[in-house]
Amino acid sequence: MKRLVVDANTLASGSVDPHSESPTSLIYRELAGTRLEAFVCPELLEEVRDTLRKPYFLERIGERSVSEVIAGIAEACTVLDDPAEVDAILRDAEDDYLVALARTAEADFIVTGDKDLLEHIDLQPPAINARNACELLGLIELR
Repeated sequence: MKRLVVDANTLASGSVDPHSESPTSLIYRELAGTRLEAFVCPELLEEVRDTLRKPYFLERIGERSVSEVIAGIAEACTVLDDPAEVDAILRDAEDDYLVALARTAEADFIVTGDKDLLEHIDLQPPAINARNACELLGLIELR
């Protein structure tokens, strides 16, 4: 079982059409599965909530469903406290908490589409995109 921190955009994208075969949807569905343990914190859940309230997502899931999605994520994941200490690591300081959360959780990977994390050399734990996470978890076949 892999230990993961999945970023807000990946979680939000997966929740839009959880029955599709897109990598983000596969990750979203597997939150309650047996191949991974995902970790979130209140700050990450709030970021998912903010993302889901953007027009693109609201048009697809509706305001009432935002609360349902957040509750479902919180139930399927291990909820930790917001990181107390957040080191300045990334160009976008607003994402440094994800690295701190992943380190606190002793995560194997951060799943994200954010190039700042994906291109960061020697990031620990490393960042991978949703497709690579699905391949790693055996949710899709290697290309």
